[in-house]
Amino acid sequence: MNPGFEMPVRPANLPDFDKPPIAEVILGVQFNSLDKLLSPYIGLIWELFRGEFEIVEEQPPLMPVFETFGANPPSIVGWPLQVLPLPPAPRVFLFNSSRTKLLQLQRDRLLHNWRKVRESDAYPRFETMLAAFEDYFKRIANFTATHRLGEIELNQCELTYINHITLRDGERFFEATARLFNGILGPAVLDFLGEPDDARLTLRYIIRSQQNGPMARLLVQAEPARKLDGTNIVQLSLTVRGAPDPPDMSGMHAFFLSGREHIVKGFTRLTSPVMHEEWGRSR
Repeated sequence: MNPGFEMPVRPANLPDFDKPPIAEVILGVQFNSLDKLLSPYIGLIWELFRGEFEIVEEQPPLMPVFETFGANPPSIVGWPLQVLPLPPAPRVFLFNSSRTKLLQLQRDRLLHNWRKVRESDAYPRFETMLAAFEDYFKRIANFTATHRLGEIELNQCELTYINHITLRDGERFFEATARLFNGILGPAVLDFLGEPDDARLTLRYIIRSQQNGPMARLLVQAEPARKLDGTNIVQLSLTVRGAPDPPDMSGMHAFFLSGREHIVKGFTRLTSPVMHEEWGRSR
């Protein structure tokens, strides 16, 4: 494993917002299943982070996800019957006391979330999150190597930004979605029916390497949602997922930097100048 990296500096040419509508950011990696990572070892791993993550919960494990490319990518309509050598291990949630920071661990996944729990919670920015994630990853990788549980071999990286756009008084979901996007939904208004009642949007883009081969995807999704307090919102999610090259910490580091750039530029290009003004675009 690479010993580490200096904290990256935000690129000067990247768009920036003083009040971005970010509600959650997730950095995650998927790797070869560490079948020896049994529950007693999970408890020992928690001891490595207990000073920062005080709360523990168990959740069902995530299924493996891979970005595949080709003329006709297969569609998964159901999971086949599987005979597993081991019972599925749970996914462990480690929260800090305010529940704004979350570390998720299972036999083949590690994810780090920042979540806006209260309106006063400030997004710590990508550079801070990336440095923290790489520190968590190195500590867990050192633990699995020390206890001979297997070496972590990365096969996918994923970066997600989740944004909440609040509806104005009396505004309908379609009106808010149309206000959010930069003219994309204009043709959806039909002269004999008017505006749709609401709108759900999914866009998938291929990200290519310098050799012009597909390396990852940018997935953009917007849909009506409601916060726990009953506030109506449009939830806009942007995810970059793909295989790191090389499949180690250096490839992971480069993937997250590239993924953030594609997400921020995609977010800025797709959303409207009206919203940019509301979010305080500074460049």
